[in-house]
Amino acid sequence: MPAFSFEVKESDLMGRVGLMRVGGKTVETPCLTPVVHPVWRDIKLSQFKEMGFEMLMTNSYILYRRARAEALEKGLHALVDFDGALMTDSGGYQVLEYGDADVTPDEIASFQAGIGSDLAVTLDQPTGYSNSRKYAKHTMQASLSAAKATLERHGDSETVWVGPIQGGIFGDLVRSSARSLVEAGFQVLALGSPVELMEGYMFTPLVEMIANARRSTPYSRPLHLFGAGHPLTLALSVALGCDTFDSASYMLYARKDRYMTERGTLSLDRMTYLPCSCPVCNAATLSALRESPRQERVHKVALHNLHVLRAEVLRCREAIYEGRLWDLAEERAMAHPRSALAFRALASGLSGWLAKPTPLLKARGLAVRSEEDRNRPELILARGHLDLAMRRRKRGSKTAVLVMSDAAPPLTKTSGNLRSTRGAKGADLFRVNPVLGPFPAELEFVYPFSQTVADGESEEATVKACVKRLKGMGYSRVIVAKARPKDARR
Repeated sequence: MPAFSFEVKESDLMGRVGLMRVGGKTVETPCLTPVVHPVWRDIKLSQFKEMGFEMLMTNSYILYRRARAEALEKGLHALVDFDGALMTDSGGYQVLEYGDADVTPDEIASFQAGIGSDLAVTLDQPTGYSNSRKYAKHTMQASLSAAKATLERHGDSETVWVGPIQGGIFGDLVRSSARSLVEAGFQVLALGSPVELMEGYMFTPLVEMIANARRSTPYSRPLHLFGAGHPLTLALSVALGCDTFDSASYMLYARKDRYMTERGTLSLDRMTYLPCSCPVCNAATLSALRESPRQERVHKVALHNLHVLRAEVLRCREAIYEGRLWDLAEERAMAHPRSALAFRALASGLSGWLAKPTPLLKARGLAVRSEEDRNRPELILARGHLDLAMRRRKRGSKTAVLVMSDAAPPLTKTSGNLRSTRGAKGADLFRVNPVLGPFPAELEFVYPFSQTVADGESEEATVKACVKRLKGMGYSRVIVAKARPKDARR
């Protein structure tokens, strides 16, 4: 087996910053892998390296058809003149677009190994967006059979083989495909057939598809998402556990004069400004860019699009380290009604699963800005902690003091600054979290009980709900205590 490893350095939700070592190179994830044509170049590959892209993807099927002998003689890295990691697709997308490829899985696998691909996808039959379960099952089984045969025949090569997950919108087929590929021994998996969903803005089934694949794949194995290079869905895909992405969108959009932003794409002929400070936009004006020759314009817009994608990948990495990947995914999703709907589906159905790898402690406060935020993984973890603490807690008194959030912590030192606490000596102390309700003094410094900011119900409604819960715990008397006015704190 070739040398391969994947090390998780930091995680948040299902997203993780990791180090993938393959072919003697190290790639940091999340990682966007621009797709480049194997024969002709719109952008010099040295420019990708200068922008910080550590891995590129190219199509081995096109190379097989157009420059087979040269590729086998020189090797892939020398042919394309790129010393970073190189991943090759097998021609499955051509099958989806144009019908059957005139090459067998063994032929294209032998070619990929022969040219020295670092990561190579086995030849698959993409399911695409199909409502036919029979067809989806056929493509899944055919792809799985070819993948297994490839690994058996070429598993000892220096190439790391990527197992393509198929099954489309049928969750059980996606799960079965992923599990079978794992059992076969694939160290990297790739989720196929998302392109048509993304092109049709069908983001909710895309979320379900990714979740089904990730839940059926060991946490230690990286998951690649085909054709996913757009800022609108990148953070959402990272949050669901995708580690690497390939896309030709930077160039495909540029050829249609589509200018990427972090919230979507704009048409050059409808723009007023260049709202970006990348090197391309800093060196040009909108009018000059519009009036430039087509080939030059496409080149510049493509470079701009790459800068936008690279910046979004870095935002995802930083958000994971800061523990705010949920916030970034939500901010991006709310830019479009369809992606917002997908985020709401994630919040209502997947938060419990996303909580499992989410750190228990974070250095940043928790902002609750929407109904979806009330179901964020950090709060799910905190509710479990609180419920356990409440069940195990022994009442030291029949009286509970409910300290409102305007009293400064620590709770155990606030008695002199509280109002309405007469007769509360020896009472059990509780504080109020705007989402979780009352919590005991011993949890005051446990994240996120005193670190949550939210616009919730009125204070009156909050107090009423908290008093009801405390009385349900057996307290006969609940005293609501607020901070004294500053001029009364003597």
